[in-house]
Amino acid sequence: MSAGTSRSLKSRAGCKTCKIRRVKCGEEKPHCVRCTSTGRTCEYSDTNNARALSLLDQRLSLSPNTVWRERRAFAYYFQCAAQYVGGELDVDFWRTVVPQVCRTEPAVWDAIIAMSVLIENPEHSQQQQRRRPQDALAWYARSVSAVRQRLERGGLDLLVGLISCTLFICIESLQGGIEAAVRLYGQGVRLILALRAQIAGRGVSGSAINAASLLEETIVPIFTRMGMLALATSTAPAGGLRQDIKGPTAFLSSLKAARETIVALANEAQILQTACNDYRQRESSFWRLSPELIDRQKILSASLQSWHKAFTDLAGRKRDILSLSPSSMVSTSALLLAYYEMLVVSLATCVSPLQTATDAYIPRFQTIVDQCRIALDASMRPDGTQPPLSLDVGVSLPLWFTSLRCREPQIRRAALALLRRAPLVQGFYQCIPAASLGERIMALEERHGKSMRLPGNNDNNDNNDRPDPLIPEEARFGPLDVFWLRDGCPPGPNEELVNWDRSRDQSFLRYSRNKHDPASGTWQTVYECVCLDFEV
Repeated sequence: MSAGTSRSLKSRAGCKTCKIRRVKCGEEKPHCVRCTSTGRTCEYSDTNNARALSLLDQRLSLSPNTVWRERRAFAYYFQCAAQYVGGELDVDFWRTVVPQVCRTEPAVWDAIIAMSVLIENPEHSQQQQRRRPQDALAWYARSVSAVRQRLERGGLDLLVGLISCTLFICIESLQGGIEAAVRLYGQGVRLILALRAQIAGRGVSGSAINAASLLEETIVPIFTRMGMLALATSTAPAGGLRQDIKGPTAFLSSLKAARETIVALANEAQILQTACNDYRQRESSFWRLSPELIDRQKILSASLQSWHKAFTDLAGRKRDILSLSPSSMVSTSALLLAYYEMLVVSLATCVSPLQTATDAYIPRFQTIVDQCRIALDASMRPDGTQPPLSLDVGVSLPLWFTSLRCREPQIRRAALALLRRAPLVQGFYQCIPAASLGERIMALEERHGKSMRLPGNNDNNDNNDRPDPLIPEEARFGPLDVFWLRDGCPPGPNEELVNWDRSRDQSFLRYSRNKHDPASGTWQTVYECVCLDFEV
């Protein structure tokens, strides 16, 4: 080794472990990346720790040195962003496995530091978007190019490709590229299926067992949670990642097991709701459902109740949940209870065609709001904000469900206010635009409901003296779909769209509504559209 090389490896402020191993230390605090990525204990001497500045003490933009900026971005990822993205339940994957992969895969390194910069500098306004960190865009482009070249040469390891795809989804979501993120999600699902086949073909070997464990215990659940949000926004199918609900849950070994089970139930509940709606539309049957759908609803309801009993037992076994920090334990437990309450309402009402069926569950909606508030308070950062991005279960889905299905005005508004407090992005679900859409839907429903209670309507005298009466059935919106006229109209009657200028960038809300025929005493489902680009 030359003298010059020997001098370059010296690190006066490095950790004790790197000095003993005679390797260059990155000097990241509180633990250096070299030690943590290899599973070694990292300690600094008191004198070095006192005079060495953490990389995070300086803003990323203050240095013209590209190498230093990359190290600074990785330090932020390791110390902050990894836990923001994965939460404590998955932090080992994000803080250990992913850094280990990036040591030999430059594309993964570039994706990590690009995501880190975007998480540290989240976009809150169009003005900030014009100043989007150029480093992040350059590193992301370099990572995508490297992965594409490996794919073209046929030399990309499937696991590396899957980790890269997951990071790309985060980057696109942080930049508002939801359509691109959803496409990447579909590619990730195909990679998962290909990797499963590859692992199965290896037989029982150490590498196959390790890869299978990582895939099924961590990566597949990440994509399953993203699929749950995709189902809620009608943007992507669950695909081949659906988990069969085989029967009651007798025992839950950990909060992670509780999370994966409730997510699987949430996916199946959403699929059942869609199947019920499709059946009514296809069979022109307002009240009747097939026996198969009724049986499925009963099985899922029983599975949900058994989950709740097993979760209650888990909460009583403190040793199985004390591995988490107190704040994370409180936040995760509150979130899982919010999901439970959401699924109770969803499964109980999906067999009814009436939107007013949810009015019997107003106390459960209040519990959802209360538990989501607890979760947000527990996950709040010291500056009072939430992390910009999370791939863990979050408040977005139960709060969105509450904002649409609960028509009690105060609870509904509380849910929308909490949705604005949530992380900016959960999976590829953007919370602030979702809250804005929920507020618009609420205003439209309340306006229609008020018009039905004007003088001359039969129920006017009953409702006039009530403060904030519940919205009548005929004013409530059913399944929703947002579309842009430039992309074409959805299937079905669209007479109200004929006179709109297709050249304009106008967004529309398509929804179903139950309409009562007083003459025959029957109900029917009608489909309508309303332009969202106006003030209500």
